[in-house]
Amino acid sequence: MAYADIIRDAIDRRKVIELSYKHVARKVRPHILGYVGTGELALSGWQISGTGSGWRLFHVDDITALSETGQGFRGAARGYNRNDPAFSRIIDRI
Repeated sequence: MAYADIIRDAIDRRKVIELSYKHVARKVRPHILGYVGTGELALSGWQISGTGSGWRLFHVDDITALSETGQGFRGAARGYNRNDPAFSRIIDRI
């Protein structure tokens, strides 16, 4: 399964994902998958472990490992903008 498919599934099912990004293992509540202004596929999510917590933007091409944890989450994290202006085109969002 491609990373984009795993991310979409996790968004739709509200599941935390674990990923390796810039050589750091992170757990993330995925919120938006889409294309940013540079044309790159990206994930916007609330990071719950890794290098602190908070909103992060991950370029999918820079993710080196990705899996769903099975841990769920209920709704959007504080400060969520479903129309995040960083994205030129949104594929999926909570």
